[in-house]
Amino acid sequence: MNGFPDLQQTTKLLADQSRLEILTLLMDGTFHTVHEIAQAVKIKDQTASYHLKKLEALEWVTYYKQGRHVYYQLINPAVAELLESLMLISPVKKINSYNQNKEFQELKCGRTCYHHLAGALGVIFFDFLIAKNYLILANNQVELTHEGMLFLNRIEVDTNEVKKRAGIFAKPCLDWTERTFHLGGNLGKAFLKMIIRKEYIYQNSDNRSVTLTRAGEQFFQQFSLENQRS
Repeated sequence: MNGFPDLQQTTKLLADQSRLEILTLLMDGTFHTVHEIAQAVKIKDQTASYHLKKLEALEWVTYYKQGRHVYYQLINPAVAELLESLMLISPVKKINSYNQNKEFQELKCGRTCYHHLAGALGVIFFDFLIAKNYLILANNQVELTHEGMLFLNRIEVDTNEVKKRAGIFAKPCLDWTERTFHLGGNLGKAFLKMIIRKEYIYQNSDNRSVTLTRAGEQFFQQFSLENQRS
């Protein structure tokens, strides 16, 4: 397609608070009904539908209709990366309530960033891979070592299958709350899918945060750098 990017149209969409909140909610990578989105953003259902249609027109979101319900999902990972980057450079709003502080602490502990594990849990895993030389980080790029491939296969992340997927195999993603990297790319997606499949975490319905199960606590203990030094 010939032409220049219409940045004004993009910035106008992002300038609306409700649309920003909708996109932030959809960064968990799952489907949400229009009513669920409206409730979370505290707007009317028809208002949520209006905003979602604008986002769909830009191919930022897609929908799936089942019965009388319409489910929406973020489909453009670049949007999630953009929002995470904007969070890094935006001024910080003061937390004024117990509920806001609770939500922030939940998101800081662990959350989904589209299809990656972010927050402290994501950073702990990434730092472990670097410390063990399973990943080599240089010039803001990562390379999986042979030992790293063997380790990930042991924890049931099939690296050979991941390599066959279209897109970036692995990359560092700068984390909004931790100000350091978590694992992105297809390898990050595969890791998140694995820990969800094995029920090491469950995704919270109120926001993008995730919570460790008892099995998950045991699984993530191996990634503690303190344990590695002891």
